[in-house]
Amino acid sequence: MKYLSFDVGGTNTKYSLIDSQGNILESSSIPTEDNREIIFQRVKDVVEKYKEKGIVIQGLAFSMPGFIDIYRGHMITGGALLSLYDFPFKEELEKFVELPVELENDVNCVALAEKWLGNAKDEDNFLCITVGTGVGGAIFINGQLVRGANFSAGEFGFMITDNKRKDYGRATLSFTGSVRGGIIQNYARRKGLKWRELDGKKIFDLALEGDEIAKEVIEDFYTSISYSIYNLSVSLNPQKILIGGEITKREEFIDIIQRKVDEIREATCEIEFPKLERCKFLNDSGKIGAVYHFLNMNKIR
Repeated sequence: MKYLSFDVGGTNTKYSLIDSQGNILESSSIPTEDNREIIFQRVKDVVEKYKEKGIVIQGLAFSMPGFIDIYRGHMITGGALLSLYDFPFKEELEKFVELPVELENDVNCVALAEKWLGNAKDEDNFLCITVGTGVGGAIFINGQLVRGANFSAGEFGFMITDNKRKDYGRATLSFTGSVRGGIIQNYARRKGLKWRELDGKKIFDLALEGDEIAKEVIEDFYTSISYSIYNLSVSLNPQKILIGGEITKREEFIDIIQRKVDEIREATCEIEFPKLERCKFLNDSGKIGAVYHFLNMNKIR
């Protein structure tokens, strides 16, 4: 059986044809517009493309930004996609494409992929953290994905990590521990530059070349993430913490954070902490996890 899985981002939507064992058969992407009619039409165009090839699609699986009521398939929020706030996504798209639809929060999908086929297959208690333009999270406890009373559990990015800032929005982990806020915008502010003209790789390169401000910004970025991981470790006692996002491809990324977390732990408590690991599937995690969610939901329904 084959499924179309969509990982909806603010700029682009990645999609893959995936079988019931989680194998990706082919992939592509389409632009994302903050317009529900355009989103639906582009999804339908992808479905029609596969129908024309004679491929039978069993259903559509979605990894989405925001808070999702998975039982109704209702989008409570939609991240940067304002047109999807308080929207019955599943109900409306099923009518439009005449196929079953399931959707789940994007970082929850990452965790589901890791539990199904990835680096948490054998773990009942683990966390996923994704680092990019913001910071997202997901929690598995006793073999179950924790969604919370209002489907917003695991939103680690809202944690306050900088008590010196009066602007609370810039004191959260999604700012201090993200590539855009913690590295790019902080560097631009201190150098008097326009942040949109910079990228994270350039700032890492500048640090290697001896730029002291770049070094300090990157050090603060790592420290912010490390404090958060320490707090989550002592609060939830996971067996593993998996970190995803493009920046985790940097060879030193995991090692630096692990060292910082170990230093804090050794100075504060005797609790055994989990080792940090990269997510197995990187940019494909959301799509694989969305299919696993689809399969699980259709066991329930």
